[in-house]
Amino acid sequence: MQFLHMLDETVSHMKVFRLNLKRARGIRSDLSISDGGFTYKRGGSSYLREIELLHIALFGAPLLGFLRFIYRFCAPELMSVVVDENDKLIAYDLFFFEPSEIELNVLHELYVGVRADYQNRGIGVKLRRYSASCYENSSLEGLSTLAHFDNIKALRSAQKSGYAITKKSAKPPAYYLYRPLHKRF
Repeated sequence: MQFLHMLDETVSHMKVFRLNLKRARGIRSDLSISDGGFTYKRGGSSYLREIELLHIALFGAPLLGFLRFIYRFCAPELMSVVVDENDKLIAYDLFFFEPSEIELNVLHELYVGVRADYQNRGIGVKLRRYSASCYENSSLEGLSTLAHFDNIKALRSAQKSGYAITKKSAKPPAYYLYRPLHKRF
């Protein structure tokens, strides 16, 4: 029975990977912004190891295997990073296409992480705004994210960057936030 569960989970993850590979192609503008000694830019698979280490330090758990696989192939379209003048990772913003939001044409912001020694400086808010600006001229309707009920910092960061609470999620217990993208065409 456990084998069947693992097989079903693997098949499900492969479907999500293929969905992201297909939908992510060409979805993002290539912007780069310098601000306060930091550069906000498109991520790449070369940052994946640093992101994984920072993710473990911040969240106490590694990225799920299928997510690492997605970002290995789709990082330039689904990842934003903040680096210092030595190209050392300061923060990251990871997106992916959630199957339940495909019909709504929404991209889901999965994780935002800022190194502990750079927190409380507004970098997370600026990173989220930067990421949203990269998707402004895409075919997407909007961006979504979740903020757990007990994570006030994540909720405030999302709200300051243009997200609004639209509903509550039961699993996981969190606020569901949405940020519309303004079409310019």
